[in-house]
Amino acid sequence: MRYLLLILTALLSAAPLAQTNSQMPIETPKFESAKQHKPMAKPADYQRIAILNINLKYDKGEAVNAELVRSRIIKSVAPKVFTRQIGDWQVIIGNNPKNAFFVNDPGYLEVENDDKNEIPYHYISRGADVAWDLVVPLYKDGQSIDASTITIKRVKDEKQIFESKI
Repeated sequence: MRYLLLILTALLSAAPLAQTNSQMPIETPKFESAKQHKPMAKPADYQRIAILNINLKYDKGEAVNAELVRSRIIKSVAPKVFTRQIGDWQVIIGNNPKNAFFVNDPGYLEVENDDKNEIPYHYISRGADVAWDLVVPLYKDGQSIDASTITIKRVKDEKQIFESKI
């Protein structure tokens, strides 16, 4: 009986070792030398962005209050937001509706469904208080945008969520 237990213990402890041994050689990752990397070009003088730190309050799934915590304008390249033509909210830079882009409601996160579900994702609430960092380009098509305000409206009913001077 002792020998049987000893043999079983030896077999069971050797099984994980056999599973971890691989016939494939282990390759060392390859890194490019620092000399091959090119730094990003510095932004042009007209390339500025506004970074807005906004606190959002939600009640029953709807944004009911938005408060600007901090804003700053820096010289930087902006994300390509003007090509996006759909979203829950519209961000309007100044008074020109051509200087607008769309974002999803930051109070919700997109979550993937399992493979069995026909719909690939669904949204879940982030809670009653949401801290949101919004990056707003202050240039478009190679020219600066002369704007003094940033306004955010909900698309479905055009209710104003937020407005601030920049």
